[in-house]
Amino acid sequence: MASYQFLEFELSEEDFTLSRRGQRIALEPKALSVLTLLVSRAGHLVDKQELLESVWPNTFVEENTLTRTIGILRRELGDNSRDSKIIETVPTRGYRFIAPVAMLPGSPPAPPVLTPSPPAHSEAQTAVVPKQPARRRGWGLVAGLCALVVGIFAAIFLLSGGTRRKAFEHNVVEQRITSNSPEAPVDSAVVSPDGRLVAYSDPVGKTLYLRVIATGETRRWDLPKDFFAKPNSWFPDGTHLLVMRWEGPPPVPSLWKLSLLGGSPQKLADKAVDGVVSPDGTRIAFGTFAPSWGNELWVMGSDGSNPHKIADASQRADPSIQSGIVASAWSPNGKRIACIERYGFAGLTPAAGLSTLWTRDAEGGHLQVILKDAWLGWKAISWAPDGRILFASRADPASEGDNEELRSIRVSESTGKATEEPQPVTHGAGNIGGISVTSDGKRLVLWRTSYHEQAFISDFDAKTRKWTTPRRLTLDANGNQATAWLPDSKTVVFVSNRNGTWTLFKQAIDETTADVLVEGRGLYLPRLSADGRHVIYGSQPDAAHPNTPISLMALPVAGGPPHLIVRDVGIGNYQCASRPSTLCIFDKPQGNDLVFFSFDPERGVTGELMRSSGGRRDWSLSPDGKTLVDCPDGHSFRFYSVKNGVAKKEETVTLKDWLRFSGDWTSDGKGLLTASITSAGTPVILEVNRAGEASVVLEGPPHIAFEYVIHSPDGRHGIIEAAVPGDDNAWMINNF
Repeated sequence: MASYQFLEFELSEEDFTLSRRGQRIALEPKALSVLTLLVSRAGHLVDKQELLESVWPNTFVEENTLTRTIGILRRELGDNSRDSKIIETVPTRGYRFIAPVAMLPGSPPAPPVLTPSPPAHSEAQTAVVPKQPARRRGWGLVAGLCALVVGIFAAIFLLSGGTRRKAFEHNVVEQRITSNSPEAPVDSAVVSPDGRLVAYSDPVGKTLYLRVIATGETRRWDLPKDFFAKPNSWFPDGTHLLVMRWEGPPPVPSLWKLSLLGGSPQKLADKAVDGVVSPDGTRIAFGTFAPSWGNELWVMGSDGSNPHKIADASQRADPSIQSGIVASAWSPNGKRIACIERYGFAGLTPAAGLSTLWTRDAEGGHLQVILKDAWLGWKAISWAPDGRILFASRADPASEGDNEELRSIRVSESTGKATEEPQPVTHGAGNIGGISVTSDGKRLVLWRTSYHEQAFISDFDAKTRKWTTPRRLTLDANGNQATAWLPDSKTVVFVSNRNGTWTLFKQAIDETTADVLVEGRGLYLPRLSADGRHVIYGSQPDAAHPNTPISLMALPVAGGPPHLIVRDVGIGNYQCASRPSTLCIFDKPQGNDLVFFSFDPERGVTGELMRSSGGRRDWSLSPDGKTLVDCPDGHSFRFYSVKNGVAKKEETVTLKDWLRFSGDWTSDGKGLLTASITSAGTPVILEVNRAGEASVVLEGPPHIAFEYVIHSPDGRHGIIEAAVPGDDNAWMINNF
């Protein structure tokens, strides 16, 4: 059995271990098998199929299982998929280990590697075929290199590692705490003040767990039946936990206090989200649920007393731009609160949005903006005892990928202003969904989430009006957002960031591979024109800035280059009716109004349809083009009749027992399809009629979240978009 050395790591096939500086790294057996195969073939491409057949023999597994395993390896090795120095992705083909490797003395010589010749031709794409990235020159497997040479290569790598360098120099490594599968993802995790315990939950078991870090022992928190809650924050005594729970119908979030010593849960606040306890345990900061998630920041006593608002979310003058306070943290002395505020622009672009990190006095007062950018993560924040604010940041700001690294910035508790530039702490695969730090500041726990939007196909039974169990459209584990059918009702058009930027694809529902339609950056929301001759899509390469014009483009279905329909600032949703109607609509803000315009894919804007107040919101145009429905809040639908180029309000209906997450017409125009959840957290698809009566037409597994349904023109199929977990687990960092 061979042993290998690369960078600061040693890999032994004999005892099947990976170690760094003599310290063993705990890896799942399958991940070690993948790494061993890649290292033994260093410098050479290893095909995806070979990896699947070698590591998972005689077992059917989806390709995204391999993708998640590679992500785990990159995290443990300190690699980055967008700027890889260790494991290179060769798009559509496989992976190549590109770090310098040495076989340790005493190992048998490496077998010869046979590299298959590339195919003589590749399958033609529909319109624009993406350029393949230049292949890096791989390092061959060099037997007998001494440790000195390896050390030189490692030093070169560290010196060129950019943000990665600090993590290696200070030995900051993320250590896995939980190993939940994608079918039972960890959906929240917080470390106790003394660093001994991690409280976490998963939506499948609907249970709150306690993990003893030192031993790995896990036990359920003894709670009343049907009491499922997500941990938000520990109280400083280490025996009480603040949790968020959904109650209903309709499902509404609330904050509760639990005790390790037993006793009944204590409700602290209704319609409250994302609570965090102050360092002295006397106060709780939290966001509001109504009328929208986190549009206000409140503070109350630790027993729920004296709740009062200290901040509004909307810091922008443009009322059409939605924003929300999505994460908050107390300063170590408890006198200030830091928040992440998230702004949405077009609202439908995959990469759209701008996040701001700001602080303010816990009793209100002037707001201090620390950072503002599109690369700033928006799900997690913590204020460490040493004065550093910890936050997430996109690992590669130039990429439209989802990986985030942990960064820090030192902030004065008295003024709330930054006193140094942001510094890297560590990096890994996936988004950072939560950050918690012990009271002595020596241990940090991250909750990493790898949820991606995925497109599924479901079949519709017109007699029962029920939908079949969804099946995946694509096996790619990156983001895939499908919003259009071609006229044949057998082909789906979608955007995906699988190649690093949001690109336009098409794929038949009985195929497993997709064809590129249009390359680019910031492409989003494909729609079908009324006559079925064009795919309409948006292009916003700089989605982080609201004043950047958006281009609405039309791509001929029969082939040919796309052409510009209209270019303007603030274009939001757009949609077309179906034949015989010719109506197409888009919206954009003007002052305090949201204005709806009609347009033609060939002639551009043709007129103004209507104006309404209240800011940006979801809406949908009926297939016959006679009715427009918008969604003013999380429970209602508002209908407008459309006639002779004018829209007039007709009626508003309210869902009594459900939350509304979306709203799209059925292909026959008889009802609306919306995603929702039960009070137990189960995702469902509802069909809602014009009277507001809702029926469940599809129920999903608890670990995913339905987002919307797009009915096919022939009414036989539907695109069901859902957020699907990957490697969603808790990770720990010591002495950061």
